[in-house]
Amino acid sequence: MASDTPSISPWSIASPLAGGAIHAMGSGLFHTLIPLRLVAEGYGPNTIGLVIGAEGAGFLIGCIGSTRLIRSVGEVRAYAALSAISAVLIMAWGFSPHIAVLMLIQAAIGFANAGQAVVIESWMNAMVSNANRGRVLTLYVLVIGLFYGLGQLLATSVDPGGLPLLMISAGLYTIALVPVTAIWVGEPQLHVQVGIKIFHTFRISPIGAFACLLTGLISSTFASIGPLYGLDLGFGQSQIVLMMAATQLGALFLQFPLGYLSDRLDRRAMMLCLSLVLAALCGAMIFLDASMPFWIFIVAFSLFGGLTEIFYPLGVAHANDKADPKEFVTLSSNLLLIWAFGGTIGPALITTGVEPFGAEIFFYYAIALSVLFAGYALWRRYHQPKSKSREQFVAYPQTSPQVYEWAPHTPAGDDNDSPNPDSEEKKP
Repeated sequence: MASDTPSISPWSIASPLAGGAIHAMGSGLFHTLIPLRLVAEGYGPNTIGLVIGAEGAGFLIGCIGSTRLIRSVGEVRAYAALSAISAVLIMAWGFSPHIAVLMLIQAAIGFANAGQAVVIESWMNAMVSNANRGRVLTLYVLVIGLFYGLGQLLATSVDPGGLPLLMISAGLYTIALVPVTAIWVGEPQLHVQVGIKIFHTFRISPIGAFACLLTGLISSTFASIGPLYGLDLGFGQSQIVLMMAATQLGALFLQFPLGYLSDRLDRRAMMLCLSLVLAALCGAMIFLDASMPFWIFIVAFSLFGGLTEIFYPLGVAHANDKADPKEFVTLSSNLLLIWAFGGTIGPALITTGVEPFGAEIFFYYAIALSVLFAGYALWRRYHQPKSKSREQFVAYPQTSPQVYEWAPHTPAGDDNDSPNPDSEEKKP
């Protein structure tokens, strides 16, 4: 008797990928305008930092604990519930709740975002053949990044203080349900349960762990500081949104040439050089002035986004260079938690200095972190042996631990697309 189960084809990834893309567009719109909305409602930088940091804390908890919820009800039901909860919570902003309630709302949204990413990525793990894992991961990174950027560009014409922002964002979160719940693509079981081994991760690759922490401390903090910096310069909403979008798109596209280069150079030396370049760039950005042509800001922030985000995938690649292949998934998952921890404490930490010193204090903060990292990278380079093996660079998204299970692990310079033999292909 013929099976009524659809056969898996390359189009099988289109459904979860479409759901993730639509969700990313809503996220790009919502998160770009949240700082401006808080300013419009009379909140100061400290409050903005707490709200952004609360979402980071929720995401961190979601990376650890959402799999238990998903296992208990199934992936489709869990995705539908988390998406609906996110949409309702976004609409709750319209009631202008107390700041403590806003923090709880954002923490819940962060938890839901992590859980939804777990569902999407575990699905793609089951749908992708071993030979195509590297190409599909690259496609996934590009699609999610581009749609997040499209959401940011949509923000140029949306009033941050009005209901349309909430309605459109919540609508996109809800529409993301359709490809996932209305189209059959199978429902695989989750395979990754994140074990918290932070100290073990630092022991395996201290510089890899600090590189991921550096990205979290800088990039997530800029999400709250960037709009305030634009306001300090006297920019309008469209200019601020374009500046933030340039940061995101620069982060997306610079990963690939820099990653290609990292497969051919010593990664510690490259991270050392990039951290010094980042410090120099931030030093130059202190002197940017609103009277300058706006294209200078676009170029500067594109480079800034690319330089800050590259440390995360380089840190993961370097840590995998040092690790046993059996530890790749657990190690990479804990590096994601380290990144999320940086994204939690960074915004709350640096926004305390915005009112007395102005938003440009962020660049001094980024310079200090970059120089400290460079000093440590220099010490590690000359006091620790090089890795005997090298993993090929992969542009990892900061989404959920599930992505590391289906990401390929291939020695640098090896054109073979076959995965790590310890990583079996999972079938739905």
